[in-house]
Amino acid sequence: MKYLLSFILLCSLQTSFALTNITTPNVSGNWTMAGSPYIVQVNINVPTALSLKIDPGVEVKFYAGTKFNVYGKLISKGTAAQGIKFLANDTTGWSLQNTTAGGWNGLHFMQYQGGGIDSSAMEYCTIRDCKYGYNNVVNDINPFLTYRKLKLSNCTFTHNTSGAGMYTAGVVILLNTMAATDTIVMDNCIVSDNSSVFGIVRVINYSGGFIHIHRSRLHNNREAAPIWGSWVNTLIENNEIDHNEMINDASPIKISIGKAIIRSNKVHHNKCEQLAAIGCRSGKIDIDNNFIYNNEQLDGNCGATGGGGGIHLAHNEGGANFTDTYYRVRNNVIANNFTAYGGGGVYVYHAIADIMNNTIVNNRAATGMGNGILILDPASEVKLKNNLFKGNTNIGWQDTQSIVYIFTCNKLMYDYNYIPGNYSKSVTGVPSQLLGDTIHNVIGTAPMLVSPTADNLVTTDASNANFNIQPQSPCVDKGDTVGASPLSIDYGGNNRIMGAKIDIGAYEVVKSGEGLNDVSKHQSLFSFYPNPSRDIINITSPFTKGVIQLISLQGALLKSYEFNQYSFSISIKDYTKGIYLLRLVSDTNSGSEQLIVE
Repeated sequence: MKYLLSFILLCSLQTSFALTNITTPNVSGNWTMAGSPYIVQVNINVPTALSLKIDPGVEVKFYAGTKFNVYGKLISKGTAAQGIKFLANDTTGWSLQNTTAGGWNGLHFMQYQGGGIDSSAMEYCTIRDCKYGYNNVVNDINPFLTYRKLKLSNCTFTHNTSGAGMYTAGVVILLNTMAATDTIVMDNCIVSDNSSVFGIVRVINYSGGFIHIHRSRLHNNREAAPIWGSWVNTLIENNEIDHNEMINDASPIKISIGKAIIRSNKVHHNKCEQLAAIGCRSGKIDIDNNFIYNNEQLDGNCGATGGGGGIHLAHNEGGANFTDTYYRVRNNVIANNFTAYGGGGVYVYHAIADIMNNTIVNNRAATGMGNGILILDPASEVKLKNNLFKGNTNIGWQDTQSIVYIFTCNKLMYDYNYIPGNYSKSVTGVPSQLLGDTIHNVIGTAPMLVSPTADNLVTTDASNANFNIQPQSPCVDKGDTVGASPLSIDYGGNNRIMGAKIDIGAYEVVKSGEGLNDVSKHQSLFSFYPNPSRDIINITSPFTKGVIQLISLQGALLKSYEFNQYSFSISIKDYTKGIYLLRLVSDTNSGSEQLIVE
């Protein structure tokens, strides 16, 4: 027994020494499992000319109020089996806002000024327990930020707060490109159970560059917008954003000024006060192929700058001219959303918007203003074409009435839509200019959806519903492509019919001999703008090497462009007006998108 106790004591002593105290500010070299956990007792830095490598499985624990600044290189690559953790040494008092106790002050990648290529990377890392909730102003008040090119892959950000209860606080994750050649990528990350007033993930491109957020999940965050972009050039694609609760004018995706593509996301079961599930305040923004469902906008007194259950489109923020704000909303399924104000599916305020080929079903507005769409402001110019409306209601109005409520509007096109009542009943209010003759709208009460939700309650879960149309649907071949800027694929990933007719709604019925093209397989591997274009197009993708091919609709290869970076530009000025295909080919993937040359 004596020897056994001695052996246990020896093992205990050996274990207790398997840690490393960090008591000096400059760090570099290699942190290994043999030295883990690393206990950080002071603010630490990776100096400009140095690098620090952290091995899989290492834990780094920070004393209250300490911060990690990276000026040189940080290579923190964990694995799925052995992640790397950055967390507080002691979380006692984390929830108290008037003390630094219980949390640390975050990991910050400052602008890189070292020699050679910056090889910094974060893979399979967890960042938690950061805190900026106490009542004094702190510089760089963000649990995580990067001011440089960086890829975050399979990382988790959880249990962080930035300024809970303070309007002057920061955000949880700040992604800010400081050079036109920089690209920041957040891929396959989880962002959950964080809180902030300004934003959970803040995206900024003041100095140019590109930011991609894709294949990530943002859920159960509180107060601020899960994704908030301003002065941006960004791609938000294939993410799931759900069960977040926001205050003030926050949205699950909120964009203010700049260029953005919001594509193929699932945005659901979020609660907002003033804005819709996707809230856009200005910019040139494409909102395509998203599933937006079971979201709630709860403040009925939000006023003209708020409102909308599914999508809010406006021009009322920032220094951009009115004509610099233009929205294209295409191939979205917008279902079972609720607004306490107006515009159960879509809200348009003081904006130019093309709303094409959307399926807008079973949304509800608490007021009498637009169970499907509300248009407000005398400058607004809106095209509503090839949309399918069904089952949308508001208090005092049935599905056949007030599908579109026009409070004021400059121009409206309302044609080739599927509606349950004629134009005079479905549109309330009169624009100063009505484009089109409205006679091409298909009127009926049975669009023959495959398996939609049974009612328009926000509590009726649309997750497993199927809003596709059946082959016998009256929406088949009843749309029109003229002026509609159709995408090359539908919501389900099938080829759009690019002949004389297009189906109404977000889906295209697959006919005999037709099927999925390669776009559906890669789920939009790359993005580009402007489209249509007559000169230069700017392309972004998650690949750093490959080929872009320009192909005619007859299948002829017209030009190949090799690329070796995330973002680049090509010229199409030598090609005649018409529709072409851009095809991206990398080592592992390929896919095509439609390009319109003006």
